[in-house]
Amino acid sequence: MRNSSISSAGIVSVASLAVALLSASAANAQSADAAAADDQAAAAKRGPVLDEIVVTADRKNSFGADLVQAGSFRGARQLDTPLTVSVIPRELINSQQAQGLLEALRNTAGVTSSQTAPSVYNNLAIRGINVENRGNYRLNGALPIINLIDLPLEDKDRVEALKGASALYYGFTTPSGIINMTMKRPTRDPMATATLFGNSHGSVGGHVDVGGTTGIFGYRLNGVLARVDSGIDHTAGTRSLISGAFDIKPTDTLTLTVDAEHIFKKVNEPGVYRFILTPRPTQANPYPAIKLPSLLDPSTNFGPDWATNRAEETNAVGALNWKISSAWAFTASAGISRLSRDRHFNTIDPNNPNTNPLLGTVGEYPMTINYQPNYRANNRNLRAEIAGTFETGPFVHELLVGASQNLRKQSSSANVGMTCLFDNATGQVTGAILAGQVVPPGVTSANCRQNISNPHDLPNTGEPLPVYVDTEINDIGYFAFDRIKYGEWLQLLAGVRKSDYTEKNRTVGTTTFKAKPWSFSYGAVVKPVSWASIYGTYIEGLEATPGAPSTAANFGEQLPATESKQKEAGIKIEPKRGLLFQAAYFDIRRAATYVNGLNVYVQDGRLRYQGAELSLTGEITREFSLYASALFLDAKQVSGAPTTNGPSGFSPTLIGRRVENTPKRTVSLAGDYRLDAVVEGLSINASMFYIGKRAINALNQAFVDGYTLYGLGAAYKHEIAGHETTFRVNADNITGKRYWASTGANILAQGGPSTIKFSISTGF
Repeated sequence: MRNSSISSAGIVSVASLAVALLSASAANAQSADAAAADDQAAAAKRGPVLDEIVVTADRKNSFGADLVQAGSFRGARQLDTPLTVSVIPRELINSQQAQGLLEALRNTAGVTSSQTAPSVYNNLAIRGINVENRGNYRLNGALPIINLIDLPLEDKDRVEALKGASALYYGFTTPSGIINMTMKRPTRDPMATATLFGNSHGSVGGHVDVGGTTGIFGYRLNGVLARVDSGIDHTAGTRSLISGAFDIKPTDTLTLTVDAEHIFKKVNEPGVYRFILTPRPTQANPYPAIKLPSLLDPSTNFGPDWATNRAEETNAVGALNWKISSAWAFTASAGISRLSRDRHFNTIDPNNPNTNPLLGTVGEYPMTINYQPNYRANNRNLRAEIAGTFETGPFVHELLVGASQNLRKQSSSANVGMTCLFDNATGQVTGAILAGQVVPPGVTSANCRQNISNPHDLPNTGEPLPVYVDTEINDIGYFAFDRIKYGEWLQLLAGVRKSDYTEKNRTVGTTTFKAKPWSFSYGAVVKPVSWASIYGTYIEGLEATPGAPSTAANFGEQLPATESKQKEAGIKIEPKRGLLFQAAYFDIRRAATYVNGLNVYVQDGRLRYQGAELSLTGEITREFSLYASALFLDAKQVSGAPTTNGPSGFSPTLIGRRVENTPKRTVSLAGDYRLDAVVEGLSINASMFYIGKRAINALNQAFVDGYTLYGLGAAYKHEIAGHETTFRVNADNITGKRYWASTGANILAQGGPSTIKFSISTGF
């Protein structure tokens, strides 16, 4: 069976690498255990002490990280965290000049782009499960921010992917995982850096980063202004960022933090393929193939040059941290995330050429220009928790008890099609029709037509009248989590959450879904030596169901929320400080939602995501940093409705079909080598990212080919006029590979062209 082969391959790989690392660790084992014994003896004298939550990077100038800053494990060492956690530190972000989430998170295996062109914002999936854009992205481990704009990294210290189900701490979220972004914190000493950056397509911008501390007040300010250009025709635009992170410490036991950022981006959204007229299943051919188009010159954009995506977002969160005693602490936070967006989404069905001479040039393709004006999304988050440690006999408890409320409101118009006007006699485009205008005699209103490989200008069509729907999600939760330690070799974990969850349609004044479920998690961590851990966990998740996609006959329909279940077992080894190996085997079960053979969006059956993930991150030597990971995944539908053939048509079963947009294998490899022995301040870096083939829809009617992208870069640090100055250059996709960057829900988006990035940064 395929399950067995994948599992065996993962286990063999894990075992081989684990043996090698254990051998390499033998020299450090005795000294590490001796140090741990000394620490244990000292701790016994003073009683249990609660670890402080760290809100900035724990190790500088490294590809590795000791601590986790997301979820109920915040402040814990990665070695003691019984989940797969990928931390993308500032050093790796700088090495690759990553500016967006996908550029950073592609370094961890299993992260793919989903459905949209990644040049506008990053719609992500982890292990083939979409990362929900309004609930799964967090700022400073707490505030849910809205990922419908290109979230910048210039003011972030690290990006974390806490993979898998996370309902215990965060409530209703998809079991893909939590993406956490941590703001840069105030510095003890005054600092300032200025950076000029750009790329080979004409992007240019500036970034200023200023920080310091005066008495009890610390500050960190970041500002960015840039002209952006991905190299895809007619997609240039602008973006800006202004942010501040502030710490106030009136006493040794009380800390107040306030973080805020305002993000703006306006670019033209390139056209993508969307298969609308797909071949319908029949009994003779239940899974008819969809013909995929050829890959184009990656700079081609068949969307109009006026089809903008304009978005701005404000995120703000304040937190109070009170250290009641050495063993107990209280934390409370409140925050808001607000986004507004006007979007044109441009699609062509490449299997539906125009054959009507009265509707433009025969052989061109009808282009759907969907307009979604004045979209508004608001998140409000409140959270309070108390954490403490105490002893019961030989056991040491680390207890976390808290409550949270996440109120999400959305005002959204349906994607309204914009049309061109065609002269009935000549078939020529005559202009546009405005909202509410009557189509004049002798003219036909229809989709605009476009040449895919040699696009031409399209008229700026009139904006149709939108129809708005207001929805609200209120997710209240009460949670408790206990980590029980027995000596230094055993940890037992148990958690419970009680949710009070409500979905409402405020436009019509109805409650569309309401539930008060319990969810549980438990696990164990065994540490045979201080530098290695073996763990197993069981986690129950809760997730809201996205509305029906625009390709479905029941577009916009909201289906009930569902639950997921995750089992994971793994091993973590730290052969030396600063180098961490992780290997995990996971099994995730969740509800299946898809567009069926009758083009109806349904909730039917269960999906299973099963696989193994490996990673090795940190410092191999003082000169060589490595970030490597691989994922082996088998994702398929394991239950659901049988094949049907009734009066409404034929619909084949999806049991056994691969989940859309799930590659069986992904591999990421990035390294940085410092050449100070040859030229002081010089370093070189290289990267490789592989993503296997993926299904474009739930029926598996077509698969996009896998691809591998390569990158090269270099950096040089030198003091100029008393100021340390860093020059960087990076080339992405150096082989000029043409590939499909995103898919899923019958949508295809091509990757952009090769890019050379540069920057000059000076410290003051």
